[in-house]
Amino acid sequence: MGKKLYILPDLPYAYDAMMPVISKEIMTLHHDKHHKSYVDKANELLTSLDEARKTGAKVDVGTVAKKLSFNVDGHILHSLFWINLTPVSEVKEPSHNFSAACFR
Repeated sequence: MGKKLYILPDLPYAYDAMMPVISKEIMTLHHDKHHKSYVDKANELLTSLDEARKTGAKVDVGTVAKKLSFNVDGHILHSLFWINLTPVSEVKEPSHNFSAACFR
């Protein structure tokens, strides 16, 4: 495989951009440890599948598919999470139309 299929995205803001709502430490832990582990594990599983193809080693495809699905899902959901957060300095009140639709 060589090239990594999944890559940990950079945060689109600083780790402390959500303070005081979310601490810099929590953002760092969640991005650099939790999200990174989903990416690393997904790439590790793909590499092991590639090696099995090359060597003819037996693989429990069901188990690998379940683990791969879990880790890719974690990666995708975290990627969406990061881009849907708004730094505290950019928070604005919802528009009147949005508020009226949500809070009838």
